[in-house]
Amino acid sequence: MRRLISYWAEQDLADSQWAGLDWEQKGLSNQQYEIYDDIVQAARAERKRHGTPAAKALIKRLAERRCAAANGATHSSENWRPPT
Repeated sequence: MRRLISYWAEQDLADSQWAGLDWEQKGLSNQQYEIYDDIVQAARAERKRHGTPAAKALIKRLAERRCAAANGATHSSENWRPPT
C-alpha cells in the first residue's frame, strides 16, 4: 500500500491531471486516505523549504513508515473524512 500512497502523493505534488480524483477513484481506504492527506501536506511544506526532490524523498519515507505502522492501512472506508 505504501506504493499506492506514494504514487498518489507524488501525483498531487506534481499537480497532475489525476491528482483531483477522489479517494475511491485512487483506490484508497479511509485510513490510507488519511495517511495520504497527511503526507501530501508535509511534502508541500518540504517542497517550499527544500525543493521537489526533497519532498519526493519525504513522501517515500513517510509512506513507508506510516503504512508499516498501520499494517498496510487497509481498514474500511465506511467512515470517510473529508480532506483538511
